[in-house]
Amino acid sequence: MKKFKLKELLKVFLFLMVIQFIIGVAEILLSQAQSELSSITSLLVRICSYPMSLIDSDLPFFVSENLFMIGLYWMINLMIQSVILYLILVVINKIREK
Repeated sequence: MKKFKLKELLKVFLFLMVIQFIIGVAEILLSQAQSELSSITSLLVRICSYPMSLIDSDLPFFVSENLFMIGLYWMINLMIQSVILYLILVVINKIREK
């Protein structure tokens, strides 16, 4: 069995961080511009916050608390998503090897 590769997990984490940051900025800009596209970005934000809402339904990562807590919740949410995505990629790679 191969060892857990932290470098690959970090790549997945950073990829998800960039994507979610772009989605968040797009949501803010589109909702301020009162664009109809904000409904799409709002849905994407809900999908991104799903892992955290599994822990507690009142606890998405964009809660209205201080900046430190928002960042902490976002990092926890990103870590959950990164581990899930990394495990999926490992399974896919093992299937391809067989």
